[in-house]
Order: sequence, then C-alpha cells, then structure tokens
Amino acid sequence: MNRAARARAALGCARWFELGRAVGLLSCLGLAACRTGPAPRAPPPPAAPVVSAPAQPYRIDAARSQVLILVYRDGPMARLGHNHVLSVHALSGEVLMAAEPAQSSFSLAFPVAAISIDDPALRAQGGDDFKEPIDAAGIEGTRTHMLGEQLLDAARYPDIRVASAGLRAEADHWLVQLHITVRDHDCTAEVPMSFAATGDELSANGEFDLTHTQLGLTPYSVALGALRVAETIHIRYRVIARRAGASAGRSENP
Repeated sequence: MNRAARARAALGCARWFELGRAVGLLSCLGLAACRTGPAPRAPPPPAAPVVSAPAQPYRIDAARSQVLILVYRDGPMARLGHNHVLSVHALSGEVLMAAEPAQSSFSLAFPVAAISIDDPALRAQGGDDFKEPIDAAGIEGTRTHMLGEQLLDAARYPDIRVASAGLRAEADHWLVQLHITVRDHDCTAEVPMSFAATGDELSANGEFDLTHTQLGLTPYSVALGALRVAETIHIRYRVIARRAGASAGRSENP
C-alpha cells in the first residue's frame, strides 16, 4: 500500500473511532436520564384540622316543664271505667346543644313513683274526655296498679329513661328518634318536636302516641277484656332547659 492509501485508511479509522466515542457518550447520557428522571415533588402540607365549637350543656328545669300521659278506657264496658291524666314530676336530665341543631342530643329521666294521677286541675284542662270526677279511692286504686309488679314494677325499676338517638328537620318542626327504657324493656320511636332557643333557655314541645306493646307493657283488663285500658297512650309535653351556670329565672308553670 502506498503512502496516500495508508493515510486515507488511518483517517477513516480515526473517524470511526470518534463516531464510536460520540455514540457511547450519547448512550451514557440517555441511560443516566432514564435512571434519574424528574426530581420528586414535595408532598402537600397537611390540611389544618377542623375545630368545631363544643356543645353547650343545658339542665332541665323541672318546675317549668310539663309532661302529660293520657290513658283511655276501652272495651264493651268502657262506660264503667275512666280516662286518666298522668303528670310527670321530678323530671331531670341534660341537653347538649350543638352549633348545628341536628348534632344536638339530650337525656331525660323521671321516677315512676313521682307520677301524679288525675289532678283535678289537669282533668279540667283535658276537656270532655276527662270531665267525670274520680274519687280518692279510684285514684289510689289506679296508682297501686300502675306501680305494681303487673305494670311498671316501681320497686325493681324506679325510673323511666328517655334519650335522643338522632334528630332531623322536617318542614317547620323536627323529628326526634327516641330511645325509651321502661322496666327492663327498650324501644325506639320517632316523634315530632317544635323547638325554640331564647337567651339562656331552650324549650321543646309536641305530642305523640305510643302503645303499650311498644313499651313492653300489658294494659290493665278485667272481665275478660270487657273493660280495659286502651292500647294507645297519648303524650303531650313542654320541656324547658336552662344553660348550665346561668342564673335561674322566674319559676312559673307552663
């Protein structure tokens, strides 16, 4: 091979060598890019916790609250019996009033021995269904049966307890899911409630029906059911509660 040919061969080899170096460098850069990738993004800062105002406690004002239980006669010989007005006394309990009313709750209790029966003033307010007078012996007989083993069994189960298990708005009032404990029996019932808050006071009122069966009770009955207590009981209530720690206002009957 002459000198010119050798020079051309050397130049060709040098170009292939430089090309190989360039390809190798590009390959390395590509591999490095695949391995490294974009820098990881920093995680977002944690959201601030939502802090809700604590529920405000209120205490039941027994002196200004009223719960009436209306019990009716039934059966073919009903005319021989009487309708009765029972009035709850010594009502106690607490309301926890939340900023969102639907999140509020309450619990109530009263001793069955403190229930009064057929107070003349309350019977007079009850209208024609309660216009017939009842003598002291009739009232005492009704009371004895009510507190006895066959009905409320006050000796073993001295209190009736009621607690809310949920509230929901409907039209111009609320519907309250109640959990009721009578004797050793628990039941639930959804009842209507109108509610108002004024200053340091809450008031709730309404009326609803329950049955003896719901409460786990057997209505009083004589003469094979010819004279008996009706299955349905009607309840009217107005309950007042005051903010815990607030000074007591003027006490008055509702």
